[in-house]
Amino acid sequence: MIARLCVVPVLDEFLHTLEHGPQYWAYALVLAAAAIEYVFPPVPGDTVALFAVALAVRAQLHWMFVYLAMTAGALLGGLAAWGFGVWLANHEESWPSFLRTPGATRALDAVRRGYEQHGAMYLVGNRFLPALRAFFFVGAGLSRMSAGPVIVFGGISAALWNALLMGLGYAVGNNWEALSDLAERYAVATLILIVLAVLAGVGRFVWDNRRA
Repeated sequence: MIARLCVVPVLDEFLHTLEHGPQYWAYALVLAAAAIEYVFPPVPGDTVALFAVALAVRAQLHWMFVYLAMTAGALLGGLAAWGFGVWLANHEESWPSFLRTPGATRALDAVRRGYEQHGAMYLVGNRFLPALRAFFFVGAGLSRMSAGPVIVFGGISAALWNALLMGLGYAVGNNWEALSDLAERYAVATLILIVLAVLAGVGRFVWDNRRA
């Protein structure tokens, strides 16, 4: 229900084009939707991807080209988010004042240390966390991670996630409603776990400060 409510008229046109337009244009739209999701997260790129998977199962689109378009789009979008992070790292003097407070500085230092130790793991897992994917690449840019590892580990994440989507598509068949419902349930469950983890982290921070 959530993803369907988020499908704006532009996305409706995308889905119509995917089903009735030329195949080469459909592949381009799949690539663009996967990329834009990282640049503008409210765009439900997975909705377009799931619809394309359903069409591929129905043999209107070639499944390998759909897979490659989704993976390439995710990687391009991730690199754009990483580039934004690099720009932020190189222009700290332009940051708003609240990002230059001691608390924010400590938090950013913690992010950089985290990427130094676990950057590859963060990027491999990014695609499995709806709505937060772009921030993993921004964090990599802020931490000045080089483009090579970003491409490799971000590509691995996109390839694994899209393989899962393709597998679901062939398991469910060409029923886009069923695919969309599965993706929505996964997204909601993931977001609930993230919120709980954040609340636990904030609670521990407050508790440690009171004890200190």
